[in-house]
Amino acid sequence: MQLGSLADIVTALTAIGALFAAILGAKHAGRLFAVEAKRDDDSAARERQAQARQVFAWVASRIGEDETTYGVVVVNSSEQAIYDVEVRVTGADGLERRPVALTILPPGAYYLGESDAAYGWEFASRLRSFEDEIRPVTKSKKRGIRGMTFRDSSNLTWARDEIGLLSAS
Repeated sequence: MQLGSLADIVTALTAIGALFAAILGAKHAGRLFAVEAKRDDDSAARERQAQARQVFAWVASRIGEDETTYGVVVVNSSEQAIYDVEVRVTGADGLERRPVALTILPPGAYYLGESDAAYGWEFASRLRSFEDEIRPVTKSKKRGIRGMTFRDSSNLTWARDEIGLLSAS
């Protein structure tokens, strides 16, 4: 058995070293690609949620001179309308009322008062159109929003649960 020349040995060791370096480089590139792909996915999710994050609702009281009434404020802070809005609400007795159902909600904040009429709610009116003070109901254990669903301008359906968490549905 005869060993090759010193140059052959150095060349072989250099080739083996280059192979290890290439393997380590490929692993590192794979990790970087995974990080960038996750960043791209997160960015795409934020973009998909951009309009949906700007839609929410809360229970409110309308403070008049002679009486206080209750209702719901539904807000669309985006620049485009949302569709097929349904807001589930509990009343003073803690039981779920007939849901607020809106075919379309343009940008803005709207108040719908509780009503005994067939639909269970008054027509939506811009929040700023009232002279009465409208306050959020923040401490009631019975009155509250139990959830809402809607469709955004990209035709994606979204849901908010009773604590306000947004999810695609």
